Amino acid sequence: MLEHELYTIIETADNMVRVRLLPESVIFKAHFPDNPIMPGVCLVGMVQELAERMKGCQLTLSEVRNVKYLAVLKPNANPDVMVRFDKVEEDGSRLRTDGVVMADEKVYTKFSLIFARV
Repeated sequence: MLEHELYTIIETADNMVRVRLLPESVIFKAHFPDNPIMPGVCLVGMVQELAERMKGCQLTLSEVRNVKYLAVLKPNANPDVMVRFDKVEEDGSRLRTDGVVMADEKVYTKFSLIFARV
């Protein structure tokens, strides 16, 4: 789990979760020591954990429809980040979610992911 290792949850709402990135995380120290940035795979993992929390069940990533990294997310510059789920559709054991990761009104990532319930 990345929660408490990479981020902590500050606030939740219906389709939004505000998190605080933890710049002191070993992940950021490795990626990269002098210029920490959010690894793309960790960002997708964070979205998965937040979707699991929102739906109250375990999920596994089954398909990456689209992920666009629009800007580099730096935990020292933007520690407070909002993950907004714009679309959440359930079809049997599958969950499709589209949304954005943003900070200070700037969109850093757009995502369209499909998860399977475990």
